[in-house]
Amino acid sequence: MVKVVKRSGEEEEFLEDKVYNSLINAGASEEVAKQIVKELEDWIKIEGFGKISTDEIRRFIFNRLKVLEPDVLESWQFYDRIFKGRITFSDGKVLVVDKGHLYLGKKVKDIGNKGLDRSEEVKEILEELREDMKYGLSPKTVNARLYALFMGVLKKKDMPKEEKIKSIELINNFRKEMGWKPYELKQPIQ
Repeated sequence: MVKVVKRSGEEEEFLEDKVYNSLINAGASEEVAKQIVKELEDWIKIEGFGKISTDEIRRFIFNRLKVLEPDVLESWQFYDRIFKGRITFSDGKVLVVDKGHLYLGKKVKDIGNKGLDRSEEVKEILEELREDMKYGLSPKTVNARLYALFMGVLKKKDMPKEEKIKSIELINNFRKEMGWKPYELKQPIQ
């Protein structure tokens, strides 16, 4: 049995379903999610890991998504930032700008609390998406981010029901502005 070492130092059993579900929630196709989980399992076996860090797993998944479904990689990073309070550094690169302006596509925010609590935060994220679009973010990437945001709101256990309803309404209004079909709920919001 392979153990996963979390950033906190806590250990838990490696579960393929957890990886698969996170890929699906980020918008990966079933085919790609299954492929990545299989490749990850094979890699873990070949390397003979008894323990593996969450960072190693994420790096492996990110590298595969970069090749197989780049838009999903971007939406997973977006989901991590919004709902997990994590920022993913790409290839360890740091960018320094001595003069002029640089658009980074993100508001500067403290990272710490996990997830969203209020629809006002969802509204800010949607405003960020509008700004990103002005600077050339593709509709495909916007759609992937919206899906990640929608799934995150639905799965957020400690967000009050009224705030979830408002958040989904904001997301669906944004989709309508884009000329896209609103998301339909498969079950009532809890």
